[in-house]
Amino acid sequence: MALFVIATAYGLVLPVLPALLATVAPEDIAAATGMMMATYTLATVVASPVWGWLLDRYSARRLLLIGLVGQGLVQLALWWPSSLTVLVLVRALQGALGAVAVPAVLTLAAQWCPPTVYGTAVARVSRAALLGGLAGPLLGGALAQGASLRLPIALATGLILIAAIVVARIRTLPTTASLAAPSRLPDRPRLWLLAAAAMVAGLVMGAMEVGVSVRGREELGLSAPAIGLLFSGCGLVMIAVQTGVFQPQRDPTSLWRWLAPAFLVSALGVGVLRWTSEAWMLGAVVALVAAGGGVLQPTISLWIVRSAGRAHGLQLGLRAALGGLGQAAGALLGGVAFRAQTPQTAWIAVVVGLAVVVAVAIARRPPVQGAEP
Repeated sequence: MALFVIATAYGLVLPVLPALLATVAPEDIAAATGMMMATYTLATVVASPVWGWLLDRYSARRLLLIGLVGQGLVQLALWWPSSLTVLVLVRALQGALGAVAVPAVLTLAAQWCPPTVYGTAVARVSRAALLGGLAGPLLGGALAQGASLRLPIALATGLILIAAIVVARIRTLPTTASLAAPSRLPDRPRLWLLAAAAMVAGLVMGAMEVGVSVRGREELGLSAPAIGLLFSGCGLVMIAVQTGVFQPQRDPTSLWRWLAPAFLVSALGVGVLRWTSEAWMLGAVVALVAAGGGVLQPTISLWIVRSAGRAHGLQLGLRAALGGLGQAAGALLGGVAFRAQTPQTAWIAVVVGLAVVVAVAIARRPPVQGAEP
């Protein structure tokens, strides 16, 4: 519920941001909006490892509660935007406080769920965030009309505080011994591989998002609603893939074997992006990358918990940070590449090459059945 609410609240505010910025920075709304988005992402990247470190030392439920209450209170500042500096500070605090959600929820799942169903729990967490990402912008766009500009902010604040109340009322459940066994030592080579996988997965997703947006608008002449529909399809494909792949009877070792094909499918999607000439081709690119991403994100998180021993909070925080950093880098460099005709092919080759290298490395290091924790 916490991730669904945070993702929904984030999406609820997105349609309001340009209108809020128009009151404090009317001369360049586009640049100010980009700065707001970058600030949120950067704050998340910086704060995620810090929250992860804290999760290895303090109660995940209490830290999640702190993040939710803090976000709800900070959100109220959007009601009275006095300057661009204040809005940027608010978005930075929202990103920093929201960064606790993913590692905290995954840590709680690792503590409460038996290993046989942890993969399914991770996928459910991911689907909740995806559903919130789909619902938020739709609700925000519908509510942000004229005098109702503050309505999305009020709804987002209310949802966050309700989630905080629910989290506060949850009783701490007994920790599963199999996931908290003191004898488990970190598998550092696998953790390094998973860190690289998280960053490359984010890089592929960021490159696809910018490539589809720029190519759809400038080469194919698609409208903003049409491009938005493509990205809505991205979330739906990820949800469908996760529903099919993450079944309770599927063991973690078999999920590891899905990682390499998922990277290759995502690489294929980015690889053909340069030569898309129809809207349906862009849809196919989005579907391929989304199908791969739907497997990669939860499976990488699952194996971080299995490979990190007891101190998996920090590793989950680092995964979130590296994934966000890779996605930001993919978006930034992709934006430059797709606006200049010459480097497009070279940039695509770099992204595809990295994805293939990680896929090969994962395929060459399969977990040994029965030897993994």
